[in-house]
Amino acid sequence: MSRSGDRTSTFDPTHSDTLLHGLNLLWRKQLFCDVTLTAQGQQFHCHKAVLASCSQYFRSLFSTHMLSREDGLAAKDQGSSGTPSSSPDDKLLPSPRSTINNLVLQGCSSIGLRLVLEYLYTANVTLSLDTVEEVLSVSKILNIPQITKLSVQFLNDQISVQNYKQICKIAALHGLDETKKLANKYLVEDVLLLNFEEMCAMLDALPPPVESELALFQMSVLWLEHDRETRMHYAPDLMKRLRFALIPAPELVERVQSVDFMRSDPVCQKLLLDAMNYHLMPFRQHCRQTTAS
Repeated sequence: MSRSGDRTSTFDPTHSDTLLHGLNLLWRKQLFCDVTLTAQGQQFHCHKAVLASCSQYFRSLFSTHMLSREDGLAAKDQGSSGTPSSSPDDKLLPSPRSTINNLVLQGCSSIGLRLVLEYLYTANVTLSLDTVEEVLSVSKILNIPQITKLSVQFLNDQISVQNYKQICKIAALHGLDETKKLANKYLVEDVLLLNFEEMCAMLDALPPPVESELALFQMSVLWLEHDRETRMHYAPDLMKRLRFALIPAPELVERVQSVDFMRSDPVCQKLLLDAMNYHLMPFRQHCRQTTAS
């Protein structure tokens, strides 16, 4: 509450919630809706004021159309004489309003749009790994940064070994560099805590949690090095699960051969040698293909 002379200004903290609740009821009952959005053939009846207040895309769209209407009416008022009309009735005309009542949103999924509209009318958005990419796409097309921020936070909170690859793919598609960095950091930390059976399951997973065989090798080395005393004897069993022939020859020399146990352990040494021979004799690769290639 603030006072100025004999005037008092009182703030009602419940008003915004009451207003949003009222708008949501109008939307649910489809009352006073003045625009229809269509995505993938599904229609959504909405209020332009709500859309424009939350989305820069709609604000610009409706404003631009309103300006073009004003320009058209002004030109019409010039009349054939080329001078502005001075009829008293002209001054009583209401302000021109946007007549864009039906919009087809290309590139927006109906699921993503529905969830975004739920947020606009309730301040809540329901996200899952199956829908977050669609919500992200719609929020970027409609320029609603609040939803983008919530989606990014959801992805960051969901990172695990099981969904690492899916989240990295979404992050790369939408340019979420911070999410990808966080996923890489989390994966390394999480992998280090796995036991041997869990580590084997991760290496055997299809698709694997990372994009390249070299990345799987490096993760395996990190896991072994994390507790050399109790884990190093697992090296041969882990290395047998990797397809070294899929690693380019230069990287085999620079990044695989440089690891000590790949040179000292007989099993690992043979796996490395087989992969190098595979690359040295490309014309015989079809004869040398094994589960490691």
